[in-house]
Amino acid sequence: MRVLVTTAPLHGHFFPMVPLAWSLRAAGHEVLVAAPENFTADVAAAGLPAVASAPPIGFGDFMFHDRDGNRVVQPTDPAQRRVSSGRAWGRLAARTLDGTLSIVDTWGPDLVVSEPTEYAGQLAAAHAGIPWVEHSWGLAVQPEYRPAAEGELAPEREKLGLARLPDPALLLDVCPPAVQRPGAATGQPMRYVPYNGVAVLPEWARRSDGRRRVCLTLGSMLPKHGLLDFAGMLRDRAVALARGLGGVEVVVAVDDEVSRAWELPDNVRATGWLPLNLVLPACDLVVHHGGPGSVFTALALGVPQLALPQTADQFENSERLVAVGAGRQLLPAERDPDAVVAAAADLLDDPLYRKNAEAVADENRYLPSPAEVVRVLAHVTGGSA
Repeated sequence: MRVLVTTAPLHGHFFPMVPLAWSLRAAGHEVLVAAPENFTADVAAAGLPAVASAPPIGFGDFMFHDRDGNRVVQPTDPAQRRVSSGRAWGRLAARTLDGTLSIVDTWGPDLVVSEPTEYAGQLAAAHAGIPWVEHSWGLAVQPEYRPAAEGELAPEREKLGLARLPDPALLLDVCPPAVQRPGAATGQPMRYVPYNGVAVLPEWARRSDGRRRVCLTLGSMLPKHGLLDFAGMLRDRAVALARGLGGVEVVVAVDDEVSRAWELPDNVRATGWLPLNLVLPACDLVVHHGGPGSVFTALALGVPQLALPQTADQFENSERLVAVGAGRQLLPAERDPDAVVAAAADLLDDPLYRKNAEAVADENRYLPSPAEVVRVLAHVTGGSA
């Protein structure tokens, strides 16, 4: 079986699909991952064959600009902002569609696996008459995305003779049932296996030195796209946590370019960028931005969380985290350094948060593994595992 995986050029969209792609290859199937050229090195670093579906495309190019390059004013209303984002994902697909159609035509996959907002792969699969499978990255995506993208892609759909975006043959749901949004569509459950990038596991990360350890990170997107004063916010929170939580080691897992010039207390370890799945097993708490990769990695590892959501789905991820009792969130108006320290202290001192986080990790652990789901995908194509 040949499987084409398609993804937006974003780690949070691609990384959750890596364990399934590995499992497909381990079972003897061929896998090829299509993404814009600026993301192919990240795909190859994950040990997967990559192909460029388009020239380099930056996040701001499609999210904050229309097809003519004009700046898109972001709505203040949350629902309308989600519609705007859906149209942006449609614009991305419009730019990658020709390349994706060509890849499908020349490589000849039996199946396309796409993350929820990568619509070019879905359209190319329908055009070629082959099934496609949607691979979630956590919570079910916001319901406004798909119809908005469908409207944006009207010219492309008309050219292909498609009245609407095609429905998937199967939905792979990697969200533990207790965490999923009530009423959301569910499909084939699959265990969330954390993959956050490649690195060598440092000795200090294997165990703590007896102090409680707090990991602080605010993801990979925020510092790149000017969505907040990333460096200042991270530095201030690191210093506040180190000084306000006596006897705690604070690990700042962020690129060296951000933290190199900081003057930090002795109990702060600025590690440079490290994958969370390597750092968190020896941590007692993680403080992050509420992105799906951070939230679901910590849930899979049973680590309590303090979320500081900034935008988009980070708010809903944080709300669901709170709903299962595995952590807390502080909204933008609530997150002065003293409030962050107080919330972190509560999470460290109350064992119920750890108990609830471990309960979600146990639920996730008993879901079918990606290797088991490979057999299901073979049935979708009418082939054998």
